[in-house]
Amino acid sequence: MLANLSPLLLAHLVAACLAMPLGLYQMLARQGTPGHALAGRLYVPAMLVCNIGALATFRPDTKFLPFHVLAFVSLYSLGSGMWALRKWLRNRQPGDLKNHKIQMAYSWLGLMMAGFSQVLTNPRFGIIEGFEPVTFWAMVIGLNVVLYAIGSWWLFGRLLKRQLA
Repeated sequence: MLANLSPLLLAHLVAACLAMPLGLYQMLARQGTPGHALAGRLYVPAMLVCNIGALATFRPDTKFLPFHVLAFVSLYSLGSGMWALRKWLRNRQPGDLKNHKIQMAYSWLGLMMAGFSQVLTNPRFGIIEGFEPVTFWAMVIGLNVVLYAIGSWWLFGRLLKRQLA
């Protein structure tokens, strides 16, 4: 299953597998604590490796896929979340902290969506055999719409509701 992964894709996979539980911890644990800060210092570089690894898989002789676009979206979310934290540390404006929480939550949700999409639709993981392109993309889009809806409901309707008030 993973034996024929390039070192780049293996680094991408390891970084993603590290970032998933770290991001979940970030949202479940008490924020602003030394543990939260340490987990964030591990999460951000793991996400950078994950996204850069995804983007580095693009070659001029291959197609630029929606997954590559989503890696840019993820980098934006990660960068803007860290920029908002940096601003909050300087001026303590509540809006900056709220923006940090929202952007980082979306960073993690995007990672989870990408992970589930890969595991559930990539024949490499042995869950499915493979689909025609139209069926594959319909499945990926449908799965991500459902994951986005459930993830947004959980993150903003339940988990972050008390923190963003």
